[in-house]
Amino acid sequence: MDPSTIATDDPTTPESPPRQAPPPGEAGVGEMIPYVAPMFAFLALTSLEGYVPQSWYPLAYAAKVAVVAGVAIAYRSTWRDFLPIPRIGTLALGVVVGLIVYVLWVRLDGLYPALSFLGKRTGFDPTEMPAGWRAAFIAVRFLGLVLLVPVIEELFWRSFLIRWIIDPNFHAVPIGRVTLLSAGATSALFALAHPEWLPALLTGILWAGLLWRTKSLLACFISHLVANLALGIHVLRTGEWQYW
Repeated sequence: MDPSTIATDDPTTPESPPRQAPPPGEAGVGEMIPYVAPMFAFLALTSLEGYVPQSWYPLAYAAKVAVVAGVAIAYRSTWRDFLPIPRIGTLALGVVVGLIVYVLWVRLDGLYPALSFLGKRTGFDPTEMPAGWRAAFIAVRFLGLVLLVPVIEELFWRSFLIRWIIDPNFHAVPIGRVTLLSAGATSALFALAHPEWLPALLTGILWAGLLWRTKSLLACFISHLVANLALGIHVLRTGEWQYW
């Protein structure tokens, strides 16, 4: 046993100052940062991609994945929100909802007006890259699309923000509690974060409903993973690079 850990009644022993708890009804900034930091890093680096020459995009994207993954791992304490593992039926429902999201994303394309202030997604076509580099880029692209993005987005949108809207002391709100306000607000903000605002809005509503129905953040993660995987496969099969 480490002697430094032995308690003593000596009044001269220095004591650490008591940890200051956040005010009642609020979560401390330190409790919010693990949920917000990976998402902020992702959005900030994505905004910088527009200033990178097209030929440098694969390296810029790989760097973004590395940095955001590093931030997410540094704050991996939030990953406990994906537990417990639900029943197979719950995960299967997540798969079905994910496939519906994929269909909405593709089939609604061109059927709604673009909002100029949301920008426009410009996909990168890797077919002109040397074969080895192309395979490496596609592997990293799928890593970001299928694993990294679902992790950081589900933790931000449907673990943190959807609960914070209900109560700023969000840790007091159980995962899976959803109100009309929290579902509507997060779905609207999710839409504003994507040029494809209509499918994004419907996606936010579907995933808020899935969270409410299953009480499982892991089910939402699986649904997000399936939707992005299906979209990535669609892009490779059709060459419609704008979808990623």
